[in-house]
Amino acid sequence: MTTTTPASAPRWRALLALVAALALGFTSTPALAADEVRLLKAVSTVSSRYGQSWQDVTYTLVVKNLAYEKFVYIQQKQPDSSWVLLPAYYVGPAGNGFEVWKVTKQYQSWGTDPQPSRDLEFVARFVVGGTSYWDNNGGANYLLGRNDGPLLRTNVLVDSSFWRDNGDLDVSVDVKNLAYAKNLTVVYTTDGWATSHEAAASYVSGYTYGYAYIQSPNVQGVERWQAHLPAISGNVLLFYVRYEVNGQTYWDSNFGYNYQHIHAAP
Repeated sequence: MTTTTPASAPRWRALLALVAALALGFTSTPALAADEVRLLKAVSTVSSRYGQSWQDVTYTLVVKNLAYEKFVYIQQKQPDSSWVLLPAYYVGPAGNGFEVWKVTKQYQSWGTDPQPSRDLEFVARFVVGGTSYWDNNGGANYLLGRNDGPLLRTNVLVDSSFWRDNGDLDVSVDVKNLAYAKNLTVVYTTDGWATSHEAAASYVSGYTYGYAYIQSPNVQGVERWQAHLPAISGNVLLFYVRYEVNGQTYWDSNFGYNYQHIHAAP
């Protein structure tokens, strides 16, 4: 006999998981995180199109894999000053026993229950083994304006990359504006690092994020840079980013895994 699962079942499972997380959170011991949980990046943008507007919010967190059963979320302040828990979902490994988790949220201005855009105040929370760990920005909480764009807690981080129709690859990178003079380079290979190539990135003064426009650098001191990799041979492209500023070199190698692209079909 074949049974059909109601469409609402996943919602119920998610709700039960959240209730369990809340119960665990209420009975857990609080602790400020050393490296158990940390904010990596937060992005907030407000888009407008056809008379409608909406706010897209994304939080990226890194947590230590202390146990299989864990609860990761952002605790965010609402416009009415109440606080809400936003559950995170697992993205992938971050090397050395860490994991990447993410929260995505959209606030729409239309529908039966329109939600206003809002400036963000938030903290990261991680509950595991009866202990609740917090990253609250040293007690100040994190603050992000509704259309600020990215907030970085690392010095350099790839935002996105995509193939052009002609086989070229564009790589967009966010960096902290640590000094006026800086160099940003994408290092890549198509033969598993038997050989490698470099492409210099260029500063971008402003860019679109969906239908939102973000100034660079933004009020969070984050700049957008972009590198253009010409059409290449080979099926798999691997790359990482090198950021040189103030006599220091910083790297984003996707936690040591490198970024990977399968070459677009001709």
